[in-house]
Amino acid sequence: MKFCETIFALAFTAPAFSAILPLPNSFPGHAVDIDNRTLDQIYAVARNETGELIVLWGGDGGCPDKSLCSLGRFADSNLAEISQGDPTIAAWKARFPDVKLNLTVDVSKYHDSRVNRQYQRNGDDGADIAVLQTLHDFGRWKREGRLYPYKPAAWDNVYSAIKDPEGTFLGAFILPSTFGELINPVWKSKLALTYPNDDDAITYLFSIIIENYGWEWFDALLQQDIQWIRGTGQPADLISQTNTTRALSFTTNLNGAKNLASKTPSDARVLWPQTGAIFATTPRPESAKLFMSWLISDEYQQQFVDTGSHTVRKDLESASGSVWDDNLTPLTQFATFMENRDLVEWWRLQFETSIGTAQGLSPVLSEYGRRTTL
Repeated sequence: MKFCETIFALAFTAPAFSAILPLPNSFPGHAVDIDNRTLDQIYAVARNETGELIVLWGGDGGCPDKSLCSLGRFADSNLAEISQGDPTIAAWKARFPDVKLNLTVDVSKYHDSRVNRQYQRNGDDGADIAVLQTLHDFGRWKREGRLYPYKPAAWDNVYSAIKDPEGTFLGAFILPSTFGELINPVWKSKLALTYPNDDDAITYLFSIIIENYGWEWFDALLQQDIQWIRGTGQPADLISQTNTTRALSFTTNLNGAKNLASKTPSDARVLWPQTGAIFATTPRPESAKLFMSWLISDEYQQQFVDTGSHTVRKDLESASGSVWDDNLTPLTQFATFMENRDLVEWWRLQFETSIGTAQGLSPVLSEYGRRTTL
């Protein structure tokens, strides 16, 4: 314990030392073997660990239950009854009932902010696992010696471009955002869109569109009387309501919303691997290994095959085919964009200058984030 505390002090007061003396379990080049145990074998060991497995899950659809909200993680427990994480929580509870899961859904940038603040305060990340959209976090956390290298049994079947070769993080599933050229006046007052200065994926999406069509496209879009909303799940929820005039969005996904259909545009779209990692400070390594192994296992990935979605596994085939065969999907370019924080902030400021700061509740607390997903 003293050794770890000394390393933390050096890394905090003199960052150059952090590259020389990282924590040994995420030292660059620290080889780990693939864990070929079955899920049941890992589960048998994980059942002996105590406490809840704490997972930070990037999303914008509410917190798992009111008890979490009442702990002060969210401002209004009355607005946070439903979670995008509910299906995962339910599936885990059914499969591994003796390992209690505490999975909290929140916007990825808020999860990483809290983790970094807690680590700066006391050298502890406050969670066992993070599965987030903020891809730039994982390389930095690795360099800081904060990740626990682990290679699940299905490691070799995950595409190499979306995993760290030393096992500190890997893509768990692939998430899309789509858009269309909807500046025709016929769509005036019909669009519901996510603030592009409030979500990095939407920032990137808008940057691609503007690079293709120019700022004239964006200027024309601003004349469309758009309803700007926080969160990517909320536009679909809004336009699915029977009492709304909003009918279209290109910054959302159906995610179970009723009475909606989608169409993939012919010009471009954005996909990225939602990436997961185990924190080196986890007191429950076997439970954490079980969760990461489960995320890329046949039984979890089958849901993407069944729905015709892309999967991170190259040995599983869905109706969408291989993500690498999609000419409109620069899968690794979003990660490159996220690493360049100066560029991200430049684009954010461009949008904020025209739209203003994002208004409204955090997506996990909005009324549209309450829709049941079970």
